[in-house]
Amino acid sequence: MNDAGSPLTFKRRIVHIAGFEPLPPETIAHRLTSGLRRFAPLWSAKAARSEPELAPDGRAISFDVDTAGPNWTTRTRYTVLRWDELMAPYVERPWLGRVLAGYRALLEFALTGTIRRYFRANIRYGLFVIYPFLVLGGCVLLALLGAAVAVYAGVPAPLFTAPLLAVVVFALSMRFIGALFYLDFALADWAFAADLARRDVAGLDAVLERFAGEVLAAADDPEADEVLLSSISLGAVMMAETIVRVLARRPAICRRNRRLAFLTVGSSILKIGLHPAAKELRAAVGKVGREGLLVWVEYQAKVDFINFYRSDPVADLGNPATGKPFVIAIRIREMMSEAEYARARRNSLLLHRQFVMPNSQRYYYDFYQICFGPMPLKLRMGLGVEVVDAFAEDGSYTAPPPRPVRAAPALAAGQ
Repeated sequence: MNDAGSPLTFKRRIVHIAGFEPLPPETIAHRLTSGLRRFAPLWSAKAARSEPELAPDGRAISFDVDTAGPNWTTRTRYTVLRWDELMAPYVERPWLGRVLAGYRALLEFALTGTIRRYFRANIRYGLFVIYPFLVLGGCVLLALLGAAVAVYAGVPAPLFTAPLLAVVVFALSMRFIGALFYLDFALADWAFAADLARRDVAGLDAVLERFAGEVLAAADDPEADEVLLSSISLGAVMMAETIVRVLARRPAICRRNRRLAFLTVGSSILKIGLHPAAKELRAAVGKVGREGLLVWVEYQAKVDFINFYRSDPVADLGNPATGKPFVIAIRIREMMSEAEYARARRNSLLLHRQFVMPNSQRYYYDFYQICFGPMPLKLRMGLGVEVVDAFAEDGSYTAPPPRPVRAAPALAAGQ
């Protein structure tokens, strides 16, 4: 740390990959703006961003974000890598096509034993996976009940009318009840996941190579004190694959650039990696885990059904345990107000998205603090819950020197 009273200036490069959620540039810019507006008063800081810079091919959008407290300033080049073109064939299908493709993919995950492996890894994730089957079964029961009521009521030509009514009730139930549970979007996600596990996504390699170029450009920034590679959900899969391509181009990059850090939150690495066909991903995750000088931190939350709580994404995919990632457990409830948390509990996607949304309460996990605050990820990892104590009420940064972090098998930490 700088001497007491001496201003600290920290410069960071961030390359972020979001999950399976097509986001136009306008939405990305709006979310960043609203997030900074909430982040600044919570931590008694000031925050401003530049106008977005969209790459000619649309695959990267960048912002310059300046934040400051009484004794610190952080300058961040924040780049979001976009892979909407890979999602488009799945989310833009007609409704019936999304439903059929999604259930076909889920059946594949069931027949290959992948769903069984999900339950072994984390029972809550297993329950999340089977909810589309529960919705399907519920709609079938409603359809049968509607047909039975029609017959009991004495509809004319019951042999024709009852089955027709059952089909109508089933279709309407799937459409409207499914909408309450974001069923068609979830099924599009599962269809993509099955293709991703089999490496059957058109244009995937070209996108990953392009992403590797963005990571290398960030790593080459001589002014950056930290180069943070962050990701959420399926974005963690994309970032792990990207890092392997970076290592293929520059095998010694982690030795020569010790500012690199890999952040995964609400990761879906096991979602893809536990599929038998995902051999390349399992090898990629093992390779990233073996990079001894790469700081890799993963945050997990028990309440979020869409992440694998208390998992080790390296060892759980059959690779030798490396002590990476360093896994930290968080309580999303303590990041949000009571009203926000109650609303999020009714929407699994909103709860999952909180990993990369601004907090409404000071907490040792805060995505915006990680990205735009003055504390590097490695120090944050060492301080654990004491991160909050490093910031005074007036926003001053008073972090103590980091404690040594011992290499150990990845466990849920944070206490």
